Amino acid sequence: MNAAKKEKLAHGYLFWGGDCQEMKNTAFGLAEFLKISSFDVLYIVPKEGKSDISIEQIRKAKRHLSLSAYNSLYKFVIIDNAELMNSEAANALLKTLEEPQGNTILILITPKPELLPKTILSRLQEIRFKPISLNQIYKDFLNKDYINLLQKPLNDVFRVIEQISKEETEIFPLLDCWLFFFRDLLINRSATNQQRDNFVKTIKEIQKTKDLISTTNINQRLALENLVLSIQTN
Repeated sequence: MNAAKKEKLAHGYLFWGGDCQEMKNTAFGLAEFLKISSFDVLYIVPKEGKSDISIEQIRKAKRHLSLSAYNSLYKFVIIDNAELMNSEAANALLKTLEEPQGNTILILITPKPELLPKTILSRLQEIRFKPISLNQIYKDFLNKDYINLLQKPLNDVFRVIEQISKEETEIFPLLDCWLFFFRDLLINRSATNQQRDNFVKTIKEIQKTKDLISTTNINQRLALENLVLSIQTN
């Protein structure tokens, strides 16, 4: 974020070495920090049922970057699991990197940078993420106030959500905390099969809400309120 504050952003970045979800969250977090609208962010992963990222997807990214920003300073493309690009896609991406356009930012996310062509790597600014220990994750994510919030009356919960929605920076820490909390409950050996089924449903709902807030222009307050109602009914 220091580079963003100093307005010295590169056109291309490589995120590697850490937890894939953490790297994805950081990429979207940068877009949020730069106040980039959802219309100006393109997220690319292999299409459903496909094992690779195709040249058509990279061409779409190139077209996206060539357009003027809708309501932002930058056009933004995030390519997740970038090592899954086929050779044609990688060649097309290289041409895009060789001729960066205006205020554009391209982020490649991969756990295996060695599978990417060196010609692509040489044109990206590398940001290595450190693996996070479970103890550190527990310390960072398990905020007791967020957990206790789930036990309060709905009116109290909605008041807190209203405040969090205004601040925005607390939304993802809240959702990450709830994700970790219910994942921890899921692996608890004393939980019944029915409880585990409920925990799985809750985890999916939290992740769904997190993805919607990350990638769309959804009403964040309403999304969080609906999530809380879903958690309480599971």
